[in-house]
Amino acid sequence: MVSILVPVYNSAPYLKECVESLVGQTYRDLQIVMIDDGSSDGSWAVMKELARMDRRIEIYSQRNHGVAATRNQLLDKVRGDFVLFVDSDDWIDLDTIEVLMQEQQVDDYDIVMYRITANGEGDRTLTQEQAISLFLEHKSFRGSLCDKLIRSSLFEGLKIDENVSYGEDALMVWQVLQRINKMRMLGRVFYHYRVNPASLSRQPFNGKKLSAYTAWDAICRETDSSWRKYHDIARGRFACEMTQILRDAAHREYKRDAGIKLLQEQVRRDGSLITRAGISSWKMRAYAWLVSHHYRLACFVTKFIYR
Repeated sequence: MVSILVPVYNSAPYLKECVESLVGQTYRDLQIVMIDDGSSDGSWAVMKELARMDRRIEIYSQRNHGVAATRNQLLDKVRGDFVLFVDSDDWIDLDTIEVLMQEQQVDDYDIVMYRITANGEGDRTLTQEQAISLFLEHKSFRGSLCDKLIRSSLFEGLKIDENVSYGEDALMVWQVLQRINKMRMLGRVFYHYRVNPASLSRQPFNGKKLSAYTAWDAICRETDSSWRKYHDIARGRFACEMTQILRDAAHREYKRDAGIKLLQEQVRRDGSLITRAGISSWKMRAYAWLVSHHYRLACFVTKFIYR
């Protein structure tokens, strides 16, 4: 059985398309669990109607606690052997689960990962160490939970950090990777991502995004403890991720508060590793220097670039 987990928050216009892509899967042995996280747009009424379509759908409602807490609640309800997360405003191809399970059974992989966007890469098998290295580079292997079929037993004893609002999924993926033997990466795109203005990534910049520091700081500390050879790559990616958040903050002329200063300190410390470790281009490195040393100037430059 595969458990498909769907956190729902103000997704009423998109829920029908999402759920139809799940109940229509050619692979039939499914548990579809949906939790409404205190929506105010009628999502719960839509969910109740959709649940009548198929007895495999389980629906729950709670007061608003955020996506991390909702995903933890979803994981507590898993009965399947494998888990797949799908966001409620997105949808997947109808043969997604069938293809992923066929791949998984070829060599008993712990994770089968696919693409959300095409990048021209083909299928490949990764050892744990190869997966760790690619995750830390964070180019072809991203930290999303929505592009991976994961053996459910790997989540045992783990909780998504509910104090992290941005990057919490990457931290969970990192923790899962510490438990795998091997995984499979597919080049095909199965997942269709909708640009939803209501999502955190699309909202005006707010302090919640600064919590990504906590996630990447933990990842780097654990890298130094267990995967010391990848220190430079991890720190370079940390600096790159924080630079991108500082860029978003500067674009919105967000105030230079303690959180911004903390990110600036990290980028000043490890920014040179962005290019030295091959994480990104010299342009990113140059911007990292600017935004970490001269935030107000970066606000002006970034606004000019994005206008």
